[in-house]
Amino acid sequence: MSGSNEGTILVVVAHPDDESVGAGGTIRRHGDLGVNVDVHCMTGNEERNEEMKAACGILGVRNLYLSERDDFTVGEDLTNEVVGAILKSRPTIIITHHSSDYNRNHQQCAIIVSQAVEWASHITLFDDAHRVERIYNMEVNTMISRPNVHVDITESYPAALAALKKHKSQIKKADSFYEKMYDARTRLRGVQAKCKRAEAFSITLPEHAGPFYEKNSVDRLI
Repeated sequence: MSGSNEGTILVVVAHPDDESVGAGGTIRRHGDLGVNVDVHCMTGNEERNEEMKAACGILGVRNLYLSERDDFTVGEDLTNEVVGAILKSRPTIIITHHSSDYNRNHQQCAIIVSQAVEWASHITLFDDAHRVERIYNMEVNTMISRPNVHVDITESYPAALAALKKHKSQIKKADSFYEKMYDARTRLRGVQAKCKRAEAFSITLPEHAGPFYEKNSVDRLI
């Protein structure tokens, strides 16, 4: 499933299972198309990390960057860790949480990613600075009111659901809530996108407003 000529996507999530609930179908779809997909998770423990390895194996993830810390310890001190993931993965785009999600850790993750994208592109800080083109913000617990794009995951939905089911500790705790929500949400987004199943994203453009970047201008807008 590797295909470096097609670019790379980095998925940055707060918790194991967020990658499957928010973008499982999109991850698998791009892997099937030859796009490298890496995943960085901010929290985890032995059990949940093993579940995430199994899930990401189904999704076709190339590199999985795991952490071991409590679910609720997502803070701005993790910015440098995400910068490191960006410099290793060198993605064209990043998929991460939406800042309007009701989960505070998901909100914080969105802020951290935005800051990390800025710092990773700063040539005065890194000889190997890398500039991410766009951030795609996904739905996990809260639906986006006005998404910018729908991704057709009709073909990749079965794999995404199978990956989600690997997060057994969370499914058991939540009485299959996430499976039911993922089923309902992807069907609804599919209706909106004129396909059977879809995942929705808003798009955030990185903020670059100074001379400290390898490329900070364009030749044309279209």
